[in-house]
This record gives sequence, structure tokens and C-alpha cells, in this order.
Amino acid sequence: MRFAEELLLLLHSDESGYFIPIPEWKMSCALAGSVLMDLAFENRIDTDLETLTLVDATPTGDKLLDPVLEEISRENKSHSPQFWVERIARHADDINEMVIQSLVKKDIFEADTGGFWTLSGKVARSRRYPMVHGRTGEEIKGRIIRVLFDDEIPDPRDMCIIGLVDNCGGFRAMLEPEEYELAEERIKLFSGMDLIGRTIGQAVHSSYRPPESMRVVTGGSLPVVGLWDMLSSKSLRELNIPKFIAEKAREVGPVFKLKAPGREMIILANAEMNRWVGRNGRNVLRTRDYLEGFQSEWGTARSIASMGGAEHFRMRKAVRAGNSRKVVEDRMDELITLARRSFGQWGTGKVVPGETACQRMIGDQIAQLSVSIEASEILDDLLKFEYRALLVHVMRMLPKFTLHTPRMNRYRNRILELYAQIHATHTPAQREGKRRDLVDDLMELHQSDPAFLPETDLGFAFIAPIIAGHYTGSAMAFTIYEFLNNPHYGEQIISEADALFADGDPAGADFTLSNVDVTHRFIMEVLRLHPIIPMHVRTAMNAFEVEGFQIPAYSTVMVVFPATHYMEEYFPDPEKFDIDRYKEPREEHKNAGANAYAPFGVGTHTCGGARWTELQMVANILLIARHLELELVPKNYRLRLSPLPKTSPDKRFKFQVLRHRHTINSAA
Repeated sequence: MRFAEELLLLLHSDESGYFIPIPEWKMSCALAGSVLMDLAFENRIDTDLETLTLVDATPTGDKLLDPVLEEISRENKSHSPQFWVERIARHADDINEMVIQSLVKKDIFEADTGGFWTLSGKVARSRRYPMVHGRTGEEIKGRIIRVLFDDEIPDPRDMCIIGLVDNCGGFRAMLEPEEYELAEERIKLFSGMDLIGRTIGQAVHSSYRPPESMRVVTGGSLPVVGLWDMLSSKSLRELNIPKFIAEKAREVGPVFKLKAPGREMIILANAEMNRWVGRNGRNVLRTRDYLEGFQSEWGTARSIASMGGAEHFRMRKAVRAGNSRKVVEDRMDELITLARRSFGQWGTGKVVPGETACQRMIGDQIAQLSVSIEASEILDDLLKFEYRALLVHVMRMLPKFTLHTPRMNRYRNRILELYAQIHATHTPAQREGKRRDLVDDLMELHQSDPAFLPETDLGFAFIAPIIAGHYTGSAMAFTIYEFLNNPHYGEQIISEADALFADGDPAGADFTLSNVDVTHRFIMEVLRLHPIIPMHVRTAMNAFEVEGFQIPAYSTVMVVFPATHYMEEYFPDPEKFDIDRYKEPREEHKNAGANAYAPFGVGTHTCGGARWTELQMVANILLIARHLELELVPKNYRLRLSPLPKTSPDKRFKFQVLRHRHTINSAA
């Protein structure tokens, strides 16, 4: 284990899924000091209170240490430990990322798509790390707590760790005030016992802010994109918001102010901004504000979408199993049956409204797989109420009274009936012998901690996946359009479908990447070219600095994460539908450290059901390819967009079933 790995493990919080908050520059210096400590233990450098000296420039073979070693070896002059701590701290973000990746690779951390990390199940149970380089080790928190409170003598490495954590203020943040008071004497004693640790620790402690040479605040005004820019943009006239933002980011930079009549918003838009939000958004951006009114219409005060911090992490953990790809795999037979039922409703020769048909099909499947009920009769009402609530509270395009018309009140009452139906069908007796679903997980959380998940928040949590299914339904509509608009890819998908179904219905485990390679890449390209959610709207809860600009608290911030999908530097010829982007050697989805391909969002609110969605879409287009021959209506239809409250094909997108390639009322 490297010092930086154990530093992060010691500062990791099981409650928040992140790290105990330490001032950013202090943490950067601590990570830099940890790398220097390892180089000292590897006999590559030596240090005293005044000077850090290169002893041996031979690479260690460790990608975490060797870049720093090379940087030291290139320097002709001698410098103090503090000089090197400050210099290496400039690379702290990269060090942090490499260390987390290493801990995931070693099966010590498990990663969550929202940028949270938890100890792997094995480590959490045993409190020991897996075998690394032929050795196992006791989990660091247990070791350090024993040293501080049980009079145990630490080994030299643990003394160094104690010094690092103490000098960056970590123990004050980790321990309760009474605990810190009890341990303070031993903390100070051990912090000063090791010379290497003491010199680097003092450098960390004395570096209270970045050197002026590293500060890039411009003090200037943000670039402004105004009404004329919007009116004169062809992309915006085509209602493609991410493409418009990508074009403006290319002209004025990735951070700018968008001034619309009556509103001002700060825009963040490129891969580096996506990365920045993933790392820093949890401390400066809040989700709750723009969702409060929307949620209240559904009778709830809190949801996973509006929660932040430790609350959000706890809720993500509670619903992780119920939103996982494994659910779709395990219940693939039900998904196939439900899809075929939808095909039967489409008929033959009948003109089908594209997006509505896809939303009903996907909604039926999610209702069954997530909450184990038939919801087909209420899906349209749910969709209409959601659409109106988004226009009123999120888009602010309609007055509030439009949500309280007799028709909307009727929809609301039906939704309350749905809450009650789901609740009534999830008693222990009714669920006996059935596969656990998302509602079972939510009920367990409610019963174990009714203050955290009260009854007033439970109903909306039940139907949140069905609401999310409306978005997947829109993505499925784009998928059918591109399937029909790109017949050369359509033929390849038909071939994969026929091979997969050759011996009867496949199981979920049969949907391997090798079996569905073309279809999977096809879905990836649909999600790139047609991002359903064009942005995250946030409130700056703390002032922050980004790209040299100061953003004040209370600002409305729009993180236009899929703008990268239209940027040439990440996706050459971005408007071309090209599934070979995702094959070696191109692998464009990995550009910019995978921060450029972001169909499911960025930061802590990245969609937790992303892998479910991908598999569900793959399975459905394969089923369509297997059973149906479709045609656009009219044949020459060209896609137009509807941008609000999400990006969708417009209402003119329709298709018809010409014939059945294979019967839909049997397994074949």
C-alpha cells in the first residue's frame, strides 16, 4: 500500500461515500507529501529540515511515484521539502485520481457512477485489505485508532501517516472534539518522531495557500452570450441546446453567462468542466432548489434527485440493487414478454406515434421490473402530469394554476391511487417467494429508519423509476429512428438478433458484449447524438472559482454536460452517426478521461440506473429487429426535435409495422 492510498482510506467516510472535508490546498499538499514519503522509503530521495536531495534516479516502476521522481531528477538546484510539496501539489488531482483507480483495481474500493466510493464488501467485513504484492494488511482506521487510544506503539509508516493527517488538519475533522482532546498528546508525539515524516509534515502544515504563481483568477468579467446570439443560432432554431452551447463554448470559452429575457445563468460546458463538476460539484452546487416545487406536486418533500451529501449517498446505496443491470438480466424473460405485448398493440399497417409508443413500452417494462405491478392504464396520465409539472416548476413556462385544473386534479388522484396500490402489493405475505424489487428495498429502509424515509416521501420514491422510464422511452424513440435511418447498421443489428434468438429466447446472461457488439455500440451512439437530458440545473450554494472566474453564491448554474458530444476535439465529425467511434483504436468515448462521453450526467447525480438503461435499450431494439419490419411515416421523414422539458423526437415522428419477420406470440 502506498502512503497516498492509506491517506485516502483513513480520510474516507463510510457515511458520505467521499472523504472527510479538508481544505483543498491542505489536501493537495498532503497528497504531494505522501508521494515524497514513498520515494524516501524507496531510497530515491533523502530529506532534512532544509533540503530534499535526490539519492537514486532509477525508476521504481510505480506510475504514481515515477513522474515525481523524474521531475526531481530534472532539477539542477537543491530545494527545501516545502518547495517540492508545493510544486507536486499542483498535480494533486491526478494523484488523487490514480490512487482511487488503484484502490478500485485492488478490490478495496467499489466505485459508484456518481463519484462515490465504498469499501468493498470483503474489506468491510474482514477489516483487512486483500492480498497486494503477496501481503495482506489490517484496515488502516483500526490500526490508527488503536495507536491513538490504546497505547499501542506505531510502526514508522504509521507515524508518517499520523504526521501527514495531523498537519493537514485531518484528525480534527475525523474525531469528535472530546476524542481529539484525548488523543491530541499522542498525535503530536508521533507526528514528530520520524524525521522524514516530520520534515514533509511541516512543509504540508506551513503551506496554507497555493503560491501566487499557481493562482489563475483573472478578476475579469464572464463572457456573455445574449439574446441576439440565441436568435441568430441555427442550432438553437433547430432546438438542439447542447449543440448550441458547444458552439458558444468554442467561441467564448467553457464558462460563460447566458442572458435570456428575465434570467441569467452560468454555463459550464466542456470535458474539463464535466470533470470539475464530478470532483468539486458536491461542495458548491445544490440540486434541491429547482426541484422543490416539482416534488411538492407529487406529495413529497425530498427525493433522491434533490438530496445532497450523505443523505443522497445513503439513498443511492439503498436503491443500488433495485436499479442495477442485474435486475434486467434476471428478469429478461418478463421484459421479452412485455415487449412482444407492446408489438401486438402496434398492429400491422397502423401508423404508430413514435415517442408515445416507446414510452408506453418502456414504462410497462419498468413498472413490472421495478415495482412489480401492471401500470399500463395509468402511464399516459402519469406522463401528462409529469410534463405539466416540469413546464410549471422547472421550465417556468406555465403558471401554477395550470396544474390544478379538473383534468390535472384527476391525474393527481390516480397517482395517489397508484402509490396505495404499490404499497398494498408489497406486504410480506404478498412478496413471499418473489424476486426482491426496488420497492422491497425502499420499504425496508422506511421501516428501519422512518425519519430518513417517511411515508410522505415513500410514494414518490416508488414511482420515480416509472417517471425516469419516460426519458428512456424518448431515447428508445431516437433508437428506432436511427435504426430506420441507417439501414446498413440495421442489417447488422438484425443479424445479431437472429443469432441471439436462433435457439429460442436468450437469457439475460446471453447479452454479452461479444454477442451484442454492434447493437451496444449503436445504442452508445444514439445516446451520444441524442442526449435526452440536455443539462443539469444547479444553485451555487457556495461561491467558487473556475477557469479563473469567480462565481458568486446563489447563481443559477447550468452544467451542459452533453455539449461535449458536439465538440470536434472529442468526437470528430460529431453530427455523423458512426458506431465505429467506440471500437479500437478510436474509442472516442474514452477521450478526456471519459469525461467527454456523458449521456447519463456528471457528478454525484449521475444516473444510477445507467447500466440498466443500456441493457434495456439493447434488448428492445434487438427484439424489434427480430420480430418487426418497420417503416417511417412518411418515408422521407427527417428528425426534428422537441427540446422541453427534455429532448425528444417531435410529434411528427411516426412509424408503421409492415410485417412480422418472426411471430410475436411464441418464444421464437
